[in-house]
Amino acid sequence: MLALQHPLTPACMFLQRFQPQSLKTRVTLLTLFIVVLSFLSLAAYMKGLLRDELLLFTGEQQRSALNLLTTEVNHGLQDRLGTLKTVASRVMPTQVGDKAAMKAFLLERPFLAGLFNGGAMIWNRQGVLQADVQFLKDGFVANTLDPQELAAVLKDGEAVIGRIHFHSRPNAAAFAMAVPIRNPQGDVIGALAGAIRLDQPNFLSQLASHRYGKTGNFFLLDARQRLIFATSDKPRLMEVLPAAGVSPWIDRFVQGFEGTARVVNPHGVEVLVSIQQIPLAHWYASVTLTPDETFALIDAIKPRGRLAALVLALLCLTLIWLMLRRQLAPMTAAINTLDGFVRQNQPPQALPVLRQDEIGQLVGGFNRLLDTLAQQQKVLRDSEVFKQAVLNSVTAEIAVLNQDGVILAVNDAWQRYSQECSAELGQSASSTGVGANFLAACQGAEADPATADAMSANDGIRAVLDSRLPRFYLEYPCHSGQQQRWLSMSVTPLQGEALQGAVVSLEDISERIQMENQVRDLAFYDPLTHLPNRRLALERLTQQLVRARRATTCLALLFIDLDKFKPINDELGHEVGDWLLQSVAQRIQSCLRQSDTAARMGGDEFVVLLPDLQTSEAAMAVAEKIRSALAQDVVTAQGIVLSISSSIGVALYPDHGDTDKDLLRLGDEAMYRAKKSGRNAVRLCVSAMPARAPEVRATAPKSYVHLRWKAAFASGNPVIDQEHETLFELANALLDQAALRRQQPAAFEAAFEALLTHVAAHFAHEEAILLAHGFANLADHALQHQALLARAHALHLSARAADAEDAPEGELVGFLVTELVAGHMLHTDRAFSNLFATADDQATAAPKFSGI
Repeated sequence: MLALQHPLTPACMFLQRFQPQSLKTRVTLLTLFIVVLSFLSLAAYMKGLLRDELLLFTGEQQRSALNLLTTEVNHGLQDRLGTLKTVASRVMPTQVGDKAAMKAFLLERPFLAGLFNGGAMIWNRQGVLQADVQFLKDGFVANTLDPQELAAVLKDGEAVIGRIHFHSRPNAAAFAMAVPIRNPQGDVIGALAGAIRLDQPNFLSQLASHRYGKTGNFFLLDARQRLIFATSDKPRLMEVLPAAGVSPWIDRFVQGFEGTARVVNPHGVEVLVSIQQIPLAHWYASVTLTPDETFALIDAIKPRGRLAALVLALLCLTLIWLMLRRQLAPMTAAINTLDGFVRQNQPPQALPVLRQDEIGQLVGGFNRLLDTLAQQQKVLRDSEVFKQAVLNSVTAEIAVLNQDGVILAVNDAWQRYSQECSAELGQSASSTGVGANFLAACQGAEADPATADAMSANDGIRAVLDSRLPRFYLEYPCHSGQQQRWLSMSVTPLQGEALQGAVVSLEDISERIQMENQVRDLAFYDPLTHLPNRRLALERLTQQLVRARRATTCLALLFIDLDKFKPINDELGHEVGDWLLQSVAQRIQSCLRQSDTAARMGGDEFVVLLPDLQTSEAAMAVAEKIRSALAQDVVTAQGIVLSISSSIGVALYPDHGDTDKDLLRLGDEAMYRAKKSGRNAVRLCVSAMPARAPEVRATAPKSYVHLRWKAAFASGNPVIDQEHETLFELANALLDQAALRRQQPAAFEAAFEALLTHVAAHFAHEEAILLAHGFANLADHALQHQALLARAHALHLSARAADAEDAPEGELVGFLVTELVAGHMLHTDRAFSNLFATADDQATAAPKFSGI
């Protein structure tokens, strides 16, 4: 395995290539960078400040110009209203009803044409037009005042400036100004109005025709109609602004806003706009200017400012570099001297101190550091020689890893092992040498498949390096083409606060593993057929029974005996007989699943275990398949045809028996029934299994220690007392099975499950009854129930996992009987006995427990 490398990215290589190596250059550039950054920050701040000030100044100028416009417009409107009022005061009340007199009245006043280019009109009290005079040939006057506006003049006696009215021609629009005509008593007897044509020269077009600056424009708008009726921007004349809700700023202008704002107009152009209202006519005036013209001053000074900043930066760069070159000259000389020592392979000597400043102090401290380093290097070399000698004297392969798994040091045994492995596998020895990453080399070092829960080498080493494990040990195969070999790996962390890493130790355990495999094969496997022997078959039968009991599944046992095997073995010899047994074993295994077990019990008897079955028909189908396979002729290497058959007996759990001895006995009996029926047959056990609980009590030996129920133990609740008596009976049944727990584990497990199931149900019933009677300490009582059940399960798991010599079932039985059943029921449960006891019972003290 090659060592892990960390290649530099192209960007990093580019930066390293062009990174200045001189301290003067770096300090100069850094200082220049700070100066330039400061100038840029100041420029950005000043630019923003200048823009704000320009906006404020421009807005004030706009409002000043707008104030002149609105003043002139308001003055023009007031003059015309005043003229109308003066003319209206000259109308005689007797003339209002005479149309000819009214028209003559208007024609006698030609000065009205200079103020109202559209003409003049007079209405009587009923709103009937009495006279109208048009000062333009194509004029339209009669429809320039709305009926509502005329009604306001006649009814309320107020002067009115009407809305804008359009003619059929483009941009032909007009508006009227009307005042009331009163009699000497002050009553309104008519109305006088003058019309102003907007498409003809008038006082408004003269005021709004001038532009503001280069790109700015003046606007006069009717707020009621959102209409631009006078402007210096001719394309926008008579333009109707968007309706309410489209533009919030326009809505504010219409509602009476006065001031300056930076907005986007309806054509999508950003402008600086100032607004001033003309309340006399429900109009408002505005002046706009584009931001480009507003900030033209900033754009004008930008080039010269940038040139000045560039010249100033170059000047600062030169001055800073010259200053640093002069100040760092002594340090440069010291570095050149030290570099000469290194290049000429000479031991470093004290450097000269030219000036007693900060650099001189730095050189002096460096000289003292050289002396200290020389002494420490000598001590370090002696220590390294000693440590390496200790490592080389150890027979195990030792390697030291850093926090990332990189090998820092190895001993001679490790080097020899790496070279041997590399030669066998055709790899380079550097993959496990100093500098290589050992985690990458351990990709193939996986644990034995038999230990499914074992941690992989990579995970174990990383756990030790990360301080998640105090130690890691792994045994794994390391086979090659020449030999089979097993190694053990021990990983321990480095001791020391400043050290982070681990020590890996490898040892060859091939001889021990091979001896263990040989012993295991001799102890648990038949040497002829390589099938499990009787001992392993019985052990697996016990395990499968426990598993089936937990999962409530079925288990089948097939007892197989060969027919006509003895004559073949006697006539053709043991060698042919052994070969025939091997063939039979192979045929049996070919009919089974991977989870099934086939074992040789001895001679020509075989046993097959079929776990996780749904029905008895499935077991019979497998048995018939085995019978058919064994009934076929077998041909030896010498061409001899051998004909055999088999008799198979089938016993099921839990239908026929619930212990290993029962299943073996019943399977053997079914097999003999198959032989008696003519051989070459399959028979299912027909005996029915008696009820489990009576059998456990009938077959188990009686214990010398029992619990005895007394009437004084009663709590007063019939349900609780009945369940307590049942608990005593189940505890006695468990005591009877405890003595033979190793010989009959199934019976012991059945008694334990029966007791614990009843205890859990009793606790639930008891808590429900106490809740109904309002027991105050119910929560604590329920927690005690949970703790007792958890303790019982923990002791049960320990008893199942322990060896026979440990005999931990005594602790389990003692806990179940004395604490769970007797202790809790007769002591803790006394706390609620007063809930059900009568007054006479409460006066009698409860007896102490002495039932064992």
